[in-house]
Amino acid sequence: MAATRDAGAEDWTRGADYAFIALIMGLMGAFFWAIRGTGGYGGSTGGLLAGLGWAAFWYLFSRFGGAAGRRPYGSGRMIAAITFGIAVGGLTGYGVYIGWLQGRFYLDYPNGVRAVAPWTGYAMLFFCGLHWGGIAGAFMAWCAPRRPLAWQGWAGRIAAGVCGAVAASLIVRALPQFFLPFYGEGLYEVAEYHTCQRALGSIRNIAPHVGLFLGFLCFELVRRDWRAAAMMVVMALGFAIPFTVGGYWQTFHGSELKLAWWKHWEMSIGLGGGLAFGLAFYLFNRSDARVPWRPVTRKERIWGGGFPVWLACGIVFIGAYKGFRDLHGFEWPAAVRVAVTIAYLLVATAVYARWIRQTLKLTEVELADPATVAVPLWTLIAALALIWAAGYVTSIPTEIRLANGVLLALYTVYLLLGTILLCVLWLRRRYG
Repeated sequence: MAATRDAGAEDWTRGADYAFIALIMGLMGAFFWAIRGTGGYGGSTGGLLAGLGWAAFWYLFSRFGGAAGRRPYGSGRMIAAITFGIAVGGLTGYGVYIGWLQGRFYLDYPNGVRAVAPWTGYAMLFFCGLHWGGIAGAFMAWCAPRRPLAWQGWAGRIAAGVCGAVAASLIVRALPQFFLPFYGEGLYEVAEYHTCQRALGSIRNIAPHVGLFLGFLCFELVRRDWRAAAMMVVMALGFAIPFTVGGYWQTFHGSELKLAWWKHWEMSIGLGGGLAFGLAFYLFNRSDARVPWRPVTRKERIWGGGFPVWLACGIVFIGAYKGFRDLHGFEWPAAVRVAVTIAYLLVATAVYARWIRQTLKLTEVELADPATVAVPLWTLIAALALIWAAGYVTSIPTEIRLANGVLLALYTVYLLLGTILLCVLWLRRRYG
């Protein structure tokens, strides 16, 4: 392979290169997902962190070798799709099901424990992962439909998702006995049983998300966009399976080995989810020299790339500040956080505004130039560096004990192995 390649050349990758991509996505994902639930983050804010990390690598790999304009999912819109797709999953919670995995059903944790079949917890984790990866897969699939949709088509797509969400909500409310253990005993009607109330609310929250995903999937199947449907299924199962299988880590709570078992479960999710991204990249994002070069658009640069990076980096930065403060128990005045936030936003917004101005000045010829990017590559590298730094800032306590020492060692191993594989991949591309 030549040391340099023309930007319009065929795909630079070989079979083994896609394995490298999947492993890098998986190793880095184990770190991203572990930090997603660290102090300072959690829920959708943590989802933005993990989503931005995976989105950065997806776009970097799409650009690597200059074939992004001929990759179906090589546009800057993928940055927004992955970042916000993973963030949406954080709108649901799943902590209440951990006791079920251990065979314990709590009426009001830690009181009122009853025996329950562990498969109920694994089943609920499967649905959590299904919608988390599935909705992200839907957002990704929309970036490269086989047949573009007019506004009527988009209305139908959204309507299908809404109908799925409403139908799932109605089913759960009409037939709760099929989803909630011991429902027929009236436990969920007792206000003092707070854990039961939490489980009831959690299932009613998860159901519309699952229905939303299934509605979107049905729409793509009806219009026979098999690639879009396959993308959604790969991402849905790619998260559902590690969510479920990784739940086994939760059964070690109470063992003599006092490790952060919850974090090991989260790292399993990130590893499996990252491998799913790698598989999706291999299956659906190969470049094709027969396809006309796709120019970058202004909307793609401003909203597909620039906006999610600006927003997510801000969330990561502010979360790192909060997580560091809480980890060490610092009682800093609220004004300090406000000042730090404003200082960051002034700098970041100035950079983003400059990017918008530059984008608006580009000519059509410049937008069609293969060297034009949706986001500067140095910006994505800086975003990844911010995520890595935030992970350590929010994870290194004053006193290192066995549990957090093991985690820090694993974080370092994941990042080092991922970086080494990235370097090997780059060398294969340059000199292979």
